[in-house]
Amino acid sequence: MIKREYKISVSEDWVAPEETLLDSGSEYSDLEMPIQADAFKLIFVVAAFLFIIITAFTFKIGVADHDSFAKLALQNKSVNFIIPPPRGIIMDRLGKPLVKNLPSFDLLVISREVRDSQPDKVEDRQNKIAEILKVEHKKFETFISENIKSNSIFFAATDLNKDQVLAIKYLDMGGYYIVSNTKRYYIDGQQFSQLVGYTGKVNKGDLTDEYYYSTDVVGRLGVEAQYEEILRGEHGRILFSKNKDEKLNEDSIQGKNLVLSIDYDLQKKLYSELYGILASAGLSRGAAVIQNPQNGAVLAMASFPSFDNNLFVRGLSDNQFKNLFESKTKPLFNRVISGLYNPGSTIKPFMGMTALQEGIITPEDTIRDCVSLVLPNPSDRSSPYVFKNWRQDYGLFNLRRAIAQSCNVFFFTIGGGFGNISGLGAEKIGKYLTAGLANIKLGIDLPGEEHGFVPSPDWKLQTRGESWYQGDTYNISVGQGDLLVTPLWLNSYVSAIANGGTIYKPMVAQRVVDNKNNDLEVFKEQAITKLPFREDIIQEMKSDMEETVISGTAGILKDLPVRAGAKTGTAEVVKGKSINSLFTAFAPFDHPEINITVLIEGSASNQGLAIRTAHNVLKWYFGERSKVEPL
Repeated sequence: MIKREYKISVSEDWVAPEETLLDSGSEYSDLEMPIQADAFKLIFVVAAFLFIIITAFTFKIGVADHDSFAKLALQNKSVNFIIPPPRGIIMDRLGKPLVKNLPSFDLLVISREVRDSQPDKVEDRQNKIAEILKVEHKKFETFISENIKSNSIFFAATDLNKDQVLAIKYLDMGGYYIVSNTKRYYIDGQQFSQLVGYTGKVNKGDLTDEYYYSTDVVGRLGVEAQYEEILRGEHGRILFSKNKDEKLNEDSIQGKNLVLSIDYDLQKKLYSELYGILASAGLSRGAAVIQNPQNGAVLAMASFPSFDNNLFVRGLSDNQFKNLFESKTKPLFNRVISGLYNPGSTIKPFMGMTALQEGIITPEDTIRDCVSLVLPNPSDRSSPYVFKNWRQDYGLFNLRRAIAQSCNVFFFTIGGGFGNISGLGAEKIGKYLTAGLANIKLGIDLPGEEHGFVPSPDWKLQTRGESWYQGDTYNISVGQGDLLVTPLWLNSYVSAIANGGTIYKPMVAQRVVDNKNNDLEVFKEQAITKLPFREDIIQEMKSDMEETVISGTAGILKDLPVRAGAKTGTAEVVKGKSINSLFTAFAPFDHPEINITVLIEGSASNQGLAIRTAHNVLKWYFGERSKVEPL
């Protein structure tokens, strides 16, 4: 055999075949490493995993989400019209509706379809629609042509009547569609307007909320505004496609319903009595509120001048707009929660309890005569300061008689001091009024509540550059001067006297319900604070206020079939010319059901207008109304 020689090259530039064979038999491999079997297994697992993911994704898109993507595809080639939802119904405490959603029909125009219509027929059909709508042909034609250029979809008319709807549908004109809607109608709107409020078209500010579309309305006042998110519902939609067989309608969902603590009959009675008293005196401004002292629930509320909230549904004329928004009488202004007034003598029960709590007096301590109080004038001794009572009363006055007869001199004395009685002083009065929440909002569930104002020596010095005088303390001790409160706070603090000392958060809404009246949410009573007085002091003042009915300035209430506690008040607005008449009362005495406060602005004299209003309401409530289920 011929032997062949194999040589190993020492060159590093190339490798002969023989060297690879030799390397394969070597325990050292210079060129390659064998691929392990686990690597192939890993590659297979990864490939299988990716296949599963792709398959699942394809299934999701093609099968599971088919309907959703079909809708999106339809939307992309359709005109999408958002349907405003019907708002929830607002009801009184017994379920009586205060609003309705009336059916309404609008004429919607799809620009693309109108442009694609047969040109020779468009003008003729537009003229027919103009005749149906009772507008001039040229005006309607101009309106349509201008909007077609700038809007893909728009309304040609709203709130059509039944005959107009049928006539337009009969035309069957391409691009013109009748769409159903709802409009708000307020039952006895004028009498409930300050409570219920009204709705108006959304503005640019509202559209920053992703919920709203340009076709929506939004609550603007009262409960409509306060509970907007509960009442507004969920939108529906209509898709208008070129292919008439491809239509997608999604029904809107009505908002949730709201049950108020308001009593329908009591509200109407309060409104009518206050209106009648104001009209008989030639006055226009007043406010009244009724609450349940046991939980703070608002049972009725009226503010004058009032307004008709149905005007906003129909659309305001120029004159109506001026009367509502530019009038000095401010009919949209809720005087019960936003008006700031001197409380006058209705603050005296609070001052009396403060003096008892601080030990300034006892219930038995007396002063002689209630005529006037004279202070020396440091700058002119010949001209002293004289603080008079509103009438001359003689004899001994303890706290009970001072409350019953509304003796100013007694409260000048315990507030600012006189003789051997040191008096509370401005700082202590301010401390207790602040503890009684006179200077903060109580949190009623209506927009626009204001907080009261409690003056102090520091405030007067900083804002007016003047010192605080003893006369300033006298003034706030009888509810005059710079002390300002809302009728709502006044009613709430007297309610606390009636219930034993608790100030509750005033609440207008009671619960949220569905269309079957099932409770979705219940608003529970909320105690805000306690009056800063001992229980025996509160009970003493409650009895003092009953004496006001038995032998004092509220004697008109003696004909009620139940015991009551009350306090009259007047506050001078323009010295010698104009006063505000105030009155507050609770009944029945042992377990009060209602507390009423009435304020009449601008009386020429102390005519007792507020007490007459309250008396008429209370007499009806505990008389004729007593046959109805109690509140």
